[in-house]
Amino acid sequence: MFRCLPLCAALLAPLAQAEEAASLVLHNARIYTVNADQPWAEALAMDEEGEILAVGSQAEVEEYADDDTEFVDLGGRLVLPGFQDSHAHVLDASSEAQGDCPLESDGTLEHWLDEIAGCAEQAKGEWLLGSGFSLHTLLDSGESPRALLDEIAPDLPIAMMEETSHSYWLNSKALQLAGFDGERDDPEGGVILRDPQGRATGVVLDNAGDLVMDKALPPSKALQQVYYQAVLDGQDELARNGITSVADARVFWRRGHLEAWQKVAREDRLKARTSLGLWAYPQLDDGEQLAQLKALYQPGDEDDLLHITQIKLYVDGIVHNTTARLRQPYQHSLAGVDPRGLYYFGPKRLARYARELAASGFDLHIHTIGDQAVRDALDAIEQAGRGRHRLTHVELVDQADIPRFRQLGVIADFQPSPYFTPSFLKDNQPLIGQRAYQMLPMRALYDSGARVTLSSDWDVNPLSPLGIMQNALGLGSRGLPNLEAAIRAYTLDAAYTLRQEQRTGSLEVGKQADLLVLDHDIFKLPPEQIGQAKVLWTLLGGEEVYRAPGF
Repeated sequence: MFRCLPLCAALLAPLAQAEEAASLVLHNARIYTVNADQPWAEALAMDEEGEILAVGSQAEVEEYADDDTEFVDLGGRLVLPGFQDSHAHVLDASSEAQGDCPLESDGTLEHWLDEIAGCAEQAKGEWLLGSGFSLHTLLDSGESPRALLDEIAPDLPIAMMEETSHSYWLNSKALQLAGFDGERDDPEGGVILRDPQGRATGVVLDNAGDLVMDKALPPSKALQQVYYQAVLDGQDELARNGITSVADARVFWRRGHLEAWQKVAREDRLKARTSLGLWAYPQLDDGEQLAQLKALYQPGDEDDLLHITQIKLYVDGIVHNTTARLRQPYQHSLAGVDPRGLYYFGPKRLARYARELAASGFDLHIHTIGDQAVRDALDAIEQAGRGRHRLTHVELVDQADIPRFRQLGVIADFQPSPYFTPSFLKDNQPLIGQRAYQMLPMRALYDSGARVTLSSDWDVNPLSPLGIMQNALGLGSRGLPNLEAAIRAYTLDAAYTLRQEQRTGSLEVGKQADLLVLDHDIFKLPPEQIGQAKVLWTLLGGEEVYRAPGF
Protein backbone atom coordinates (compact mmCIF):
# COMPACT_ATOMS: atom_id res chain seq x y z
CA MET A 1 0.00 0.00 0.00
CA PHE A 2 1.36 3.43 -0.96
CA ARG A 3 0.36 6.49 1.07
CA CYS A 4 0.51 9.86 -0.60
CA LEU A 5 0.81 12.57 2.04
CA PRO A 6 -0.49 16.17 1.78
CA LEU A 7 2.34 17.61 -0.39
CA CYS A 8 1.97 14.78 -2.89
CA ALA A 9 -1.81 15.16 -2.77
CA ALA A 10 -1.49 18.79 -3.76
CA LEU A 11 0.43 17.77 -6.86
CA LEU A 12 -2.01 15.01 -7.80
CA ALA A 13 -5.31 16.81 -7.25
CA PRO A 14 -6.71 20.31 -7.77
CA LEU A 15 -8.14 22.23 -4.87
CA ALA A 16 -11.46 20.90 -3.76
CA GLN A 17 -14.39 21.89 -5.93
CA ALA A 18 -16.82 20.10 -3.63
CA GLU A 19 -18.50 21.64 -0.61
CA GLU A 20 -16.58 19.37 1.75
CA ALA A 21 -13.01 18.15 1.39
CA ALA A 22 -12.08 14.52 1.88
CA SER A 23 -9.82 13.44 4.69
CA LEU A 24 -8.92 10.20 2.88
CA VAL A 25 -9.01 9.06 -0.74
CA LEU A 26 -8.51 5.45 -1.79
CA HIS A 27 -7.44 5.22 -5.42
CA ASN A 28 -5.92 2.90 -8.01
CA ALA A 29 -8.33 0.22 -6.78
CA ARG A 30 -10.99 -2.15 -8.10
CA ILE A 31 -13.96 -1.24 -5.95
CA TYR A 32 -17.00 -3.50 -6.10
CA THR A 33 -19.67 -1.31 -4.53
CA VAL A 34 -22.73 -3.64 -4.38
CA ASN A 35 -24.63 -0.62 -5.75
CA ALA A 36 -26.65 -1.77 -8.76
CA ASP A 37 -26.54 1.73 -10.27
CA GLN A 38 -22.73 1.91 -10.08
CA PRO A 39 -21.29 -1.56 -9.41
CA TRP A 40 -17.64 -0.69 -10.07
CA ALA A 41 -15.37 2.23 -9.29
CA GLU A 42 -11.66 2.96 -9.06
CA ALA A 43 -11.55 5.49 -6.24
CA LEU A 44 -13.43 6.50 -3.11
CA ALA A 45 -13.33 9.57 -0.88
CA MET A 46 -14.45 9.89 2.73
CA ASP A 47 -14.61 12.64 5.33
CA GLU A 48 -13.29 12.72 8.88
CA GLU A 49 -16.52 11.20 10.19
CA GLY A 50 -16.15 8.17 7.94
CA GLU A 51 -18.94 9.15 5.57
CA ILE A 52 -18.40 8.43 1.89
CA LEU A 53 -18.26 11.65 -0.15
CA ALA A 54 -17.57 10.28 -3.62
CA VAL A 55 -17.27 6.97 -5.46
CA GLY A 56 -16.19 6.83 -9.07
CA SER A 57 -13.24 7.42 -11.35
CA GLN A 58 -9.99 8.77 -10.01
CA ALA A 59 -10.58 12.12 -11.69
CA GLU A 60 -14.07 12.41 -10.22
CA VAL A 61 -12.98 11.55 -6.71
CA GLU A 62 -9.90 13.80 -6.75
CA GLU A 63 -12.20 16.80 -6.99
CA TYR A 64 -12.96 16.19 -3.30
CA ALA A 65 -9.31 16.49 -2.24
CA ASP A 66 -7.47 19.48 -0.84
CA ASP A 67 -3.99 20.07 0.53
CA ASP A 68 -4.79 18.09 3.71
CA THR A 69 -6.27 15.02 2.04
CA GLU A 70 -4.41 11.76 2.46
CA PHE A 71 -4.23 9.51 -0.62
CA VAL A 72 -3.83 5.74 -0.40
CA ASP A 73 -2.75 3.89 -3.52
CA LEU A 74 -4.18 0.38 -3.32
CA GLY A 75 -2.17 -0.98 -6.23
CA GLY A 76 -5.19 -2.26 -8.14
CA ARG A 77 -6.44 -4.41 -5.25
CA LEU A 78 -10.08 -5.36 -4.76
CA VAL A 79 -12.17 -3.35 -2.30
CA LEU A 80 -15.50 -4.64 -0.97
CA PRO A 81 -18.04 -3.32 1.51
CA GLY A 82 -17.36 -4.68 4.98
CA PHE A 83 -18.82 -8.14 5.53
CA GLN A 84 -21.83 -8.40 7.84
CA ASP A 85 -22.19 -11.71 9.67
CA SER A 86 -25.82 -12.00 10.73
CA HIS A 87 -25.28 -15.20 12.74
CA ALA A 88 -22.14 -15.70 14.81
CA HIS A 89 -21.44 -16.62 18.44
CA VAL A 90 -18.73 -14.09 19.13
CA LEU A 91 -18.58 -14.38 22.90
CA ASP A 92 -18.96 -18.16 23.09
CA ALA A 93 -16.46 -18.76 20.29
CA SER A 94 -13.85 -16.64 22.08
CA SER A 95 -14.58 -17.66 25.66
CA GLU A 96 -12.36 -19.74 27.91
CA ALA A 97 -15.49 -20.53 29.92
CA GLN A 98 -16.48 -23.05 27.26
CA GLY A 99 -13.67 -25.26 28.50
CA ASP A 100 -10.04 -25.99 27.79
CA CYS A 101 -10.23 -29.67 26.87
CA PRO A 102 -10.60 -29.75 23.08
CA LEU A 103 -11.27 -33.02 21.25
CA GLU A 104 -10.94 -33.76 17.56
CA SER A 105 -14.26 -34.82 16.05
CA ASP A 106 -12.59 -37.36 13.75
CA GLY A 107 -10.65 -38.93 16.61
CA THR A 108 -11.25 -42.35 18.14
CA LEU A 109 -13.02 -43.00 21.42
CA GLU A 110 -9.74 -44.21 22.93
CA HIS A 111 -8.01 -41.00 21.93
CA TRP A 112 -10.79 -38.87 23.43
CA LEU A 113 -10.59 -40.76 26.71
CA ASP A 114 -6.83 -40.25 26.83
CA GLU A 115 -7.27 -36.53 26.21
CA ILE A 116 -10.00 -36.19 28.84
CA ALA A 117 -7.89 -38.10 31.37
CA GLY A 118 -5.03 -35.69 30.77
CA CYS A 119 -7.32 -32.72 31.18
CA ALA A 120 -8.76 -34.17 34.39
CA GLU A 121 -5.29 -34.49 35.92
CA GLN A 122 -4.69 -30.77 35.32
CA ALA A 123 -8.23 -29.55 36.12
CA LYS A 124 -8.34 -26.64 38.56
CA GLY A 125 -11.99 -25.64 38.39
CA GLU A 126 -15.10 -27.15 39.91
CA TRP A 127 -16.08 -28.67 36.52
CA LEU A 128 -14.10 -30.14 33.63
CA LEU A 129 -15.53 -28.71 30.41
CA GLY A 130 -14.50 -29.43 26.85
CA SER A 131 -15.84 -29.94 23.35
CA GLY A 132 -15.41 -31.54 19.97
CA PHE A 133 -16.41 -35.20 20.16
CA SER A 134 -18.65 -36.90 17.58
CA LEU A 135 -21.98 -38.12 18.95
CA HIS A 136 -22.43 -41.13 16.69
CA THR A 137 -18.87 -42.35 17.18
CA LEU A 138 -19.56 -42.37 20.92
CA LEU A 139 -22.96 -44.05 20.63
CA ASP A 140 -21.80 -46.63 18.08
CA SER A 141 -19.09 -47.82 20.46
CA GLY A 142 -21.69 -49.66 22.54
CA GLU A 143 -20.00 -48.49 25.73
CA SER A 144 -21.78 -46.70 28.58
CA PRO A 145 -20.86 -43.02 28.07
CA ARG A 146 -21.21 -42.12 31.74
CA ALA A 147 -19.22 -45.16 32.89
CA LEU A 148 -16.34 -44.25 30.57
CA LEU A 149 -16.05 -40.82 32.19
CA ASP A 150 -16.67 -42.15 35.68
CA GLU A 151 -13.56 -44.31 35.32
CA ILE A 152 -11.53 -41.16 34.67
CA ALA A 153 -12.86 -38.90 37.43
CA PRO A 154 -15.91 -40.05 39.43
CA ASP A 155 -15.92 -37.04 41.77
CA LEU A 156 -15.21 -34.29 39.23
CA PRO A 157 -18.23 -33.29 37.13
CA ILE A 158 -17.33 -33.65 33.45
CA ALA A 159 -19.32 -32.13 30.58
CA MET A 160 -18.02 -32.48 27.03
CA MET A 161 -19.90 -30.62 24.30
CA GLU A 162 -20.34 -32.40 20.96
CA GLU A 163 -18.95 -30.81 17.78
CA THR A 164 -22.33 -29.33 16.78
CA SER A 165 -23.03 -28.01 20.33
CA HIS A 166 -26.38 -29.86 20.35
CA SER A 167 -25.43 -32.70 22.71
CA TYR A 168 -23.29 -33.27 25.81
CA TRP A 169 -21.40 -36.23 27.22
CA LEU A 170 -21.60 -36.32 31.02
CA ASN A 171 -20.33 -38.41 33.87
CA SER A 172 -22.48 -39.42 36.83
CA LYS A 173 -21.41 -36.44 38.94
CA ALA A 174 -22.47 -33.99 36.23
CA LEU A 175 -25.79 -35.81 35.76
CA GLN A 176 -26.39 -35.61 39.51
CA LEU A 177 -25.61 -31.87 39.75
CA ALA A 178 -27.81 -31.16 36.75
CA GLY A 179 -30.67 -33.03 38.39
CA PHE A 180 -30.87 -35.56 35.58
CA ASP A 181 -29.71 -38.77 37.25
CA GLY A 182 -33.04 -39.84 38.72
CA GLU A 183 -35.23 -37.61 36.59
CA ARG A 184 -37.75 -39.48 34.44
CA ASP A 185 -39.10 -36.51 32.48
CA ASP A 186 -37.17 -34.73 29.76
CA PRO A 187 -36.65 -30.98 30.15
CA GLU A 188 -38.36 -28.57 27.77
CA GLY A 189 -36.50 -28.63 24.47
CA GLY A 190 -34.17 -31.44 25.51
CA VAL A 191 -33.79 -35.20 25.80
CA ILE A 192 -31.98 -37.32 28.38
CA LEU A 193 -30.90 -40.52 26.63
CA ARG A 194 -31.59 -43.59 28.78
CA ASP A 195 -30.68 -47.26 28.74
CA PRO A 196 -33.33 -50.03 28.63
CA GLN A 197 -33.61 -49.86 32.41
CA GLY A 198 -34.46 -46.15 32.26
CA ARG A 199 -31.12 -44.97 33.67
CA ALA A 200 -29.49 -41.91 32.12
CA THR A 201 -26.69 -43.02 29.78
CA GLY A 202 -24.61 -39.87 30.12
CA VAL A 203 -25.66 -38.30 26.81
CA VAL A 204 -28.14 -35.44 26.78
CA LEU A 205 -29.48 -33.61 23.75
CA ASP A 206 -30.23 -29.99 22.91
CA ASN A 207 -31.62 -27.85 25.75
CA ALA A 208 -30.75 -30.52 28.32
CA GLY A 209 -27.13 -29.67 27.56
CA ASP A 210 -27.76 -25.93 27.96
CA LEU A 211 -29.24 -26.63 31.40
CA VAL A 212 -26.06 -28.48 32.35
CA MET A 213 -24.00 -25.45 31.35
CA ASP A 214 -26.24 -23.21 33.45
CA LYS A 215 -25.22 -25.35 36.42
CA ALA A 216 -21.56 -25.40 35.45
CA LEU A 217 -21.35 -21.66 34.80
CA PRO A 218 -23.34 -19.78 37.47
CA PRO A 219 -22.77 -16.01 37.34
CA SER A 220 -19.65 -14.85 39.17
CA LYS A 221 -17.16 -11.97 39.09
CA ALA A 222 -14.51 -14.29 37.71
CA LEU A 223 -16.71 -15.44 34.84
CA GLN A 224 -17.78 -11.85 34.15
CA GLN A 225 -14.14 -11.02 33.47
CA VAL A 226 -13.83 -14.08 31.23
CA TYR A 227 -16.85 -12.99 29.21
CA TYR A 228 -15.55 -9.44 28.95
CA GLN A 229 -12.21 -10.67 27.63
CA ALA A 230 -13.99 -12.99 25.20
CA VAL A 231 -15.89 -10.06 23.69
CA LEU A 232 -12.63 -8.16 23.30
CA ASP A 233 -10.85 -11.11 21.71
CA GLY A 234 -13.76 -11.59 19.36
CA GLN A 235 -13.39 -8.04 18.08
CA ASP A 236 -9.93 -8.80 16.72
CA GLU A 237 -11.17 -11.93 14.94
CA LEU A 238 -14.04 -10.04 13.33
CA ALA A 239 -11.78 -7.27 12.06
CA ARG A 240 -9.17 -9.76 10.80
CA ASN A 241 -11.87 -11.35 8.66
CA GLY A 242 -13.17 -8.08 7.25
CA ILE A 243 -16.39 -8.22 9.30
CA THR A 244 -17.61 -4.75 10.17
CA SER A 245 -21.09 -5.73 11.42
CA VAL A 246 -22.20 -8.79 13.36
CA ALA A 247 -25.18 -10.28 15.12
CA ASP A 248 -24.24 -12.28 18.20
CA ALA A 249 -26.82 -15.00 17.81
CA ARG A 250 -27.33 -16.26 21.34
CA VAL A 251 -26.73 -13.97 24.28
CA PHE A 252 -27.23 -15.83 27.55
CA TRP A 253 -28.47 -12.81 29.49
CA ARG A 254 -28.96 -14.85 32.68
CA ARG A 255 -25.26 -15.86 32.70
CA GLY A 256 -23.81 -12.35 32.43
CA HIS A 257 -23.14 -12.20 28.69
CA LEU A 258 -25.13 -9.01 28.18
CA GLU A 259 -23.17 -7.08 30.79
CA ALA A 260 -19.89 -8.06 29.12
CA TRP A 261 -21.03 -6.65 25.78
CA GLN A 262 -22.31 -3.47 27.40
CA LYS A 263 -19.04 -2.89 29.22
CA VAL A 264 -16.99 -3.22 26.02
CA ALA A 265 -19.38 -0.82 24.28
CA ARG A 266 -19.12 1.74 27.10
CA GLU A 267 -15.34 1.60 26.79
CA ASP A 268 -15.65 2.23 23.04
CA ARG A 269 -13.70 -0.95 22.22
CA LEU A 270 -16.08 -2.54 19.72
CA LYS A 271 -14.64 -3.02 16.24
CA ALA A 272 -17.92 -3.95 14.54
CA ARG A 273 -21.47 -2.70 14.55
CA THR A 274 -23.20 -5.24 16.77
CA SER A 275 -26.76 -6.45 17.19
CA LEU A 276 -27.40 -8.77 20.11
CA GLY A 277 -29.87 -11.65 19.98
CA LEU A 278 -31.20 -12.32 23.47
CA TRP A 279 -31.73 -16.03 24.11
CA ALA A 280 -35.29 -17.11 24.82
CA TYR A 281 -34.95 -19.83 27.46
CA PRO A 282 -37.38 -22.70 26.75
CA GLN A 283 -37.73 -23.72 30.39
CA LEU A 284 -38.71 -20.35 31.88
CA ASP A 285 -42.20 -19.15 32.68
CA ASP A 286 -43.50 -17.40 29.58
CA GLY A 287 -45.08 -14.38 31.24
CA GLU A 288 -42.06 -13.64 33.40
CA GLN A 289 -39.55 -14.16 30.61
CA LEU A 290 -41.45 -12.05 28.09
CA ALA A 291 -41.58 -9.18 30.56
CA GLN A 292 -37.84 -9.46 31.21
CA LEU A 293 -36.97 -9.58 27.51
CA LYS A 294 -39.13 -6.57 26.70
CA ALA A 295 -37.37 -4.60 29.44
CA LEU A 296 -33.99 -5.36 27.84
CA TYR A 297 -34.89 -3.91 24.42
CA GLN A 298 -32.40 -1.15 23.61
CA PRO A 299 -32.25 0.03 19.99
CA GLY A 300 -29.79 2.80 20.78
CA ASP A 301 -28.94 5.73 18.55
CA GLU A 302 -27.92 5.52 14.92
CA ASP A 303 -24.26 6.11 15.73
CA ASP A 304 -24.12 3.55 18.54
CA LEU A 305 -22.20 0.38 17.78
CA LEU A 306 -24.27 -1.81 20.13
CA HIS A 307 -27.97 -2.53 19.68
CA ILE A 308 -30.14 -4.94 21.67
CA THR A 309 -32.86 -5.50 19.11
CA GLN A 310 -33.13 -9.22 18.36
CA ILE A 311 -34.46 -12.36 20.01
CA LYS A 312 -32.96 -15.78 19.34
CA LEU A 313 -35.57 -18.53 19.45
CA TYR A 314 -35.02 -22.20 18.77
CA VAL A 315 -37.96 -24.13 17.36
CA ASP A 316 -36.14 -27.48 17.03
CA GLY A 317 -32.82 -29.30 17.20
CA ILE A 318 -30.75 -30.79 14.38
CA VAL A 319 -31.09 -33.70 11.95
CA HIS A 320 -27.84 -35.21 13.24
CA ASN A 321 -29.48 -35.78 16.66
CA THR A 322 -32.85 -36.69 15.12
CA THR A 323 -34.20 -33.68 17.04
CA ALA A 324 -34.97 -31.39 14.06
CA ARG A 325 -38.77 -31.22 13.86
CA LEU A 326 -40.03 -32.92 10.68
CA ARG A 327 -43.40 -33.12 8.97
CA GLN A 328 -42.87 -36.83 8.37
CA PRO A 329 -41.11 -39.16 10.85
CA TYR A 330 -37.45 -40.09 10.76
CA GLN A 331 -36.59 -43.43 9.26
CA HIS A 332 -34.41 -43.98 12.32
CA SER A 333 -34.43 -41.96 15.55
CA LEU A 334 -32.25 -42.04 18.62
CA ALA A 335 -33.93 -44.01 21.40
CA GLY A 336 -36.09 -41.72 23.49
CA VAL A 337 -36.50 -39.03 20.84
CA ASP A 338 -39.92 -38.37 19.31
CA PRO A 339 -39.97 -39.91 15.80
CA ARG A 340 -40.63 -36.45 14.35
CA GLY A 341 -38.05 -34.60 16.44
CA LEU A 342 -38.52 -32.18 19.32
CA TYR A 343 -39.66 -28.65 20.05
CA TYR A 344 -37.85 -26.03 22.08
CA PHE A 345 -40.91 -23.83 21.56
CA GLY A 346 -44.04 -25.49 20.23
CA PRO A 347 -46.37 -23.68 17.81
CA LYS A 348 -48.59 -22.03 20.43
CA ARG A 349 -45.74 -20.70 22.58
CA LEU A 350 -43.78 -19.66 19.50
CA ALA A 351 -46.72 -17.64 18.19
CA ARG A 352 -47.08 -15.85 21.53
CA TYR A 353 -43.39 -14.95 21.73
CA ALA A 354 -43.36 -13.78 18.11
CA ARG A 355 -46.46 -11.65 18.54
CA GLU A 356 -45.48 -9.97 21.80
CA LEU A 357 -41.79 -9.45 21.09
CA ALA A 358 -42.34 -8.13 17.56
CA ALA A 359 -44.86 -5.67 18.94
CA SER A 360 -42.15 -4.47 21.35
CA GLY A 361 -39.76 -3.73 18.48
CA PHE A 362 -37.66 -6.89 18.41
CA ASP A 363 -36.72 -8.70 15.22
CA LEU A 364 -36.89 -12.48 15.50
CA HIS A 365 -33.94 -14.73 14.70
CA ILE A 366 -35.41 -18.23 14.64
CA HIS A 367 -33.47 -21.49 14.49
CA THR A 368 -35.38 -23.78 12.12
CA ILE A 369 -33.88 -26.93 10.64
CA GLY A 370 -36.76 -29.37 10.06
CA ASP A 371 -39.52 -28.65 7.57
CA GLN A 372 -42.19 -28.66 10.30
CA ALA A 373 -40.14 -26.16 12.31
CA VAL A 374 -39.90 -23.92 9.25
CA ARG A 375 -43.66 -24.03 8.74
CA ASP A 376 -44.36 -23.32 12.41
CA ALA A 377 -42.01 -20.31 12.36
CA LEU A 378 -43.55 -18.91 9.18
CA ASP A 379 -47.01 -19.33 10.72
CA ALA A 380 -45.90 -17.48 13.87
CA ILE A 381 -44.38 -14.62 11.87
CA GLU A 382 -47.51 -14.36 9.73
CA GLN A 383 -49.50 -13.79 12.91
CA ALA A 384 -46.90 -11.42 14.40
CA GLY A 385 -46.77 -9.06 11.43
CA ARG A 386 -43.98 -7.52 9.41
CA GLY A 387 -40.48 -7.02 10.70
CA ARG A 388 -36.92 -7.91 9.75
CA HIS A 389 -37.49 -11.48 10.91
CA ARG A 390 -35.27 -14.32 9.74
CA LEU A 391 -35.15 -18.07 9.83
CA THR A 392 -31.66 -19.44 10.19
CA HIS A 393 -30.24 -22.78 8.96
CA VAL A 394 -33.40 -23.60 6.94
CA GLU A 395 -32.13 -27.06 6.06
CA LEU A 396 -35.43 -28.67 5.04
CA VAL A 397 -38.37 -26.74 3.57
CA ASP A 398 -41.64 -28.10 2.26
CA GLN A 399 -42.23 -26.94 -1.33
CA ALA A 400 -45.46 -25.24 -0.29
CA ASP A 401 -43.49 -23.00 2.09
CA ILE A 402 -40.86 -21.80 -0.40
CA PRO A 403 -42.95 -18.84 -1.72
CA ARG A 404 -44.04 -17.85 1.78
CA PHE A 405 -40.62 -16.40 2.60
CA ARG A 406 -41.03 -13.70 -0.03
CA GLN A 407 -44.72 -13.21 0.66
CA LEU A 408 -44.10 -12.63 4.38
CA GLY A 409 -40.82 -10.74 3.96
CA VAL A 410 -38.96 -13.41 5.93
CA ILE A 411 -35.19 -13.60 5.43
CA ALA A 412 -33.59 -17.01 4.80
CA ASP A 413 -30.18 -17.17 6.51
CA PHE A 414 -27.81 -19.97 5.47
CA GLN A 415 -24.47 -21.34 6.67
CA PRO A 416 -23.27 -23.50 3.74
CA SER A 417 -20.52 -25.31 5.57
CA PRO A 418 -18.63 -28.44 4.48
CA TYR A 419 -21.35 -30.38 6.35
CA PHE A 420 -23.49 -29.97 3.23
CA THR A 421 -21.14 -31.62 0.79
CA PRO A 422 -22.45 -34.83 -0.85
CA SER A 423 -20.73 -37.07 1.74
CA PHE A 424 -22.50 -35.26 4.56
CA LEU A 425 -25.86 -35.58 2.85
CA LYS A 426 -25.22 -39.29 2.37
CA ASP A 427 -24.57 -39.65 6.11
CA ASN A 428 -28.07 -38.33 6.78
CA GLN A 429 -29.77 -40.78 4.43
CA PRO A 430 -30.21 -43.50 7.10
CA LEU A 431 -32.03 -40.93 9.23
CA ILE A 432 -34.27 -39.17 6.72
CA GLY A 433 -33.93 -41.11 3.47
CA GLN A 434 -34.03 -39.17 0.20
CA ARG A 435 -34.87 -35.99 2.08
CA ALA A 436 -31.15 -35.80 2.83
CA TYR A 437 -30.52 -34.69 -0.76
CA GLN A 438 -33.02 -31.84 -0.45
CA MET A 439 -31.18 -30.22 2.45
CA LEU A 440 -30.19 -26.56 2.29
CA PRO A 441 -32.51 -25.33 -0.53
CA MET A 442 -30.61 -22.08 -0.87
CA ARG A 443 -31.01 -21.72 -4.62
CA ALA A 444 -34.73 -22.52 -4.55
CA LEU A 445 -35.35 -19.75 -2.04
CA TYR A 446 -33.08 -17.35 -3.90
CA ASP A 447 -34.88 -18.02 -7.18
CA SER A 448 -38.24 -17.54 -5.45
CA GLY A 449 -37.32 -13.93 -4.72
CA ALA A 450 -36.73 -14.41 -1.01
CA ARG A 451 -34.02 -12.34 0.62
CA VAL A 452 -31.08 -14.68 1.27
CA THR A 453 -28.17 -14.03 3.61
CA LEU A 454 -25.00 -15.95 4.35
CA SER A 455 -23.45 -16.23 7.80
CA SER A 456 -20.93 -18.32 9.69
CA ASP A 457 -22.54 -19.67 12.89
CA TRP A 458 -18.98 -19.29 14.25
CA ASP A 459 -17.60 -21.32 15.98
CA VAL A 460 -19.64 -24.24 14.68
CA ASN A 461 -18.03 -23.22 11.37
CA PRO A 462 -14.93 -21.13 10.64
CA LEU A 463 -15.56 -17.39 10.75
CA SER A 464 -14.21 -16.47 7.30
CA PRO A 465 -16.92 -15.01 5.02
CA LEU A 466 -14.72 -15.85 2.04
CA GLY A 467 -14.80 -19.54 2.95
CA ILE A 468 -18.57 -19.45 3.44
CA MET A 469 -19.03 -17.75 0.06
CA GLN A 470 -16.83 -20.39 -1.58
CA ASN A 471 -19.05 -23.08 -0.08
CA ALA A 472 -22.20 -21.27 -1.23
CA LEU A 473 -20.92 -21.34 -4.81
CA GLY A 474 -19.81 -24.97 -4.63
CA LEU A 475 -23.12 -26.71 -3.96
CA GLY A 476 -24.18 -27.15 -7.57
CA SER A 477 -27.90 -26.73 -8.13
CA ARG A 478 -28.42 -25.94 -4.44
CA GLY A 479 -25.88 -23.12 -4.35
CA LEU A 480 -26.04 -19.43 -5.16
CA PRO A 481 -25.78 -18.57 -8.86
CA ASN A 482 -22.74 -16.29 -8.88
CA LEU A 483 -20.19 -14.40 -6.81
CA GLU A 484 -22.19 -11.18 -6.97
CA ALA A 485 -25.11 -12.91 -5.24
CA ALA A 486 -22.81 -14.34 -2.56
CA ILE A 487 -21.24 -10.95 -1.83
CA ARG A 488 -24.62 -9.25 -1.64
CA ALA A 489 -25.80 -11.94 0.80
CA TYR A 490 -22.87 -11.03 3.09
CA THR A 491 -23.19 -7.27 2.69
CA LEU A 492 -26.28 -5.36 1.56
CA ASP A 493 -28.88 -8.03 2.32
CA ALA A 494 -27.26 -8.70 5.69
CA ALA A 495 -27.35 -4.95 6.34
CA TYR A 496 -31.09 -4.99 5.65
CA THR A 497 -31.45 -7.81 8.17
CA LEU A 498 -29.66 -5.69 10.77
CA ARG A 499 -31.71 -2.56 9.90
CA GLN A 500 -28.76 -0.56 8.65
CA GLU A 501 -28.94 -0.80 4.86
CA GLN A 502 -29.36 2.99 4.63
CA ARG A 503 -25.94 3.49 6.23
CA THR A 504 -23.93 0.37 5.36
CA GLY A 505 -23.85 -2.69 3.13
CA SER A 506 -22.74 -0.97 -0.06
CA LEU A 507 -20.19 1.70 -0.95
CA GLU A 508 -22.29 4.72 -1.89
CA VAL A 509 -22.25 8.44 -1.24
CA GLY A 510 -23.71 9.20 2.16
CA LYS A 511 -23.02 5.77 3.63
CA GLN A 512 -20.37 4.86 6.16
CA ALA A 513 -16.95 3.78 4.89
CA ASP A 514 -17.13 0.24 6.24
CA LEU A 515 -14.87 -1.64 3.82
CA LEU A 516 -12.11 -4.15 3.32
CA VAL A 517 -9.20 -4.71 0.96
CA LEU A 518 -8.24 -8.20 -0.26
CA ASP A 519 -4.87 -9.56 -1.33
CA HIS A 520 -6.43 -11.30 -4.36
CA ASP A 521 -9.24 -10.30 -6.68
CA ILE A 522 -11.82 -12.99 -5.98
CA PHE A 523 -13.62 -12.12 -9.24
CA LYS A 524 -10.57 -13.47 -11.04
CA LEU A 525 -10.17 -16.63 -8.93
CA PRO A 526 -11.82 -20.00 -9.57
CA PRO A 527 -14.74 -20.36 -7.12
CA GLU A 528 -12.98 -23.18 -5.29
CA GLN A 529 -10.10 -20.82 -4.42
CA ILE A 530 -12.08 -17.85 -3.08
CA GLY A 531 -11.57 -18.95 0.50
CA GLN A 532 -7.80 -18.68 0.10
CA ALA A 533 -7.94 -14.88 -0.31
CA LYS A 534 -6.89 -12.85 2.72
CA VAL A 535 -8.09 -9.58 4.17
CA LEU A 536 -5.34 -6.96 4.16
CA TRP A 537 -7.15 -3.96 5.61
CA THR A 538 -10.46 -3.34 7.37
CA LEU A 539 -12.03 0.07 7.97
CA LEU A 540 -15.04 0.75 10.18
CA GLY A 541 -16.53 4.16 9.53
CA GLY A 542 -13.28 5.14 7.88
CA GLU A 543 -11.17 4.11 10.88
CA GLU A 544 -8.65 1.30 10.66
CA VAL A 545 -9.58 -1.69 12.81
CA TYR A 546 -7.26 -4.23 11.16
CA ARG A 547 -4.14 -4.16 9.01
CA ALA A 548 -2.33 -7.31 7.90
CA PRO A 549 1.39 -7.46 8.69
CA GLY A 550 3.39 -6.02 5.81
CA PHE A 551 0.52 -4.09 4.27
